[in-house]
Amino acid sequence: MNKVLAFSVLLFFSFRLNGQEIEEYFHPKENFEQRKDTLLADIPVSWVFRTIPGKYITQQYQDDEVLQKYHFRDTELAINTRDFKLSFNKMHFQDTIGFDPQVFNMRFLGLKEFNPKTEELQFFLTIQKPDTDWTFPIYLFVKLNGTSRFELPVFEDDY
Repeated sequence: MNKVLAFSVLLFFSFRLNGQEIEEYFHPKENFEQRKDTLLADIPVSWVFRTIPGKYITQQYQDDEVLQKYHFRDTELAINTRDFKLSFNKMHFQDTIGFDPQVFNMRFLGLKEFNPKTEELQFFLTIQKPDTDWTFPIYLFVKLNGTSRFELPVFEDDY
């Protein structure tokens, strides 16, 4: 009798797990591409911030009977002039910052400034763990000759 009861319980939970409802969400919902074209120091410059098709990080939560999966799309920043093409994604910064690429993604906040004396663009990016306050701010500098560097700014807490 105990074997039949144990088998019934295992069979019940097996069907329950296999039949579990799963809801999936993507952020952003669709792949995107944000493009900016301009003329700096008489040189045509463009940058494109876009999702990388098929690449995302996933967070999942159990909510009662429903497994909820949130997929956050991975992104890249491409910078182009007539003389060079550069591309940056989160892995470009991973060795320096030391984050887990399976749970962090990159966000592009925009062009902060262009310095005409040094012919250097300064972009503001973050590496972040979605839905948390774990964020690494990054200043990415790209010169019009195709060289690049980045800095990790330090901000004072307001606490």
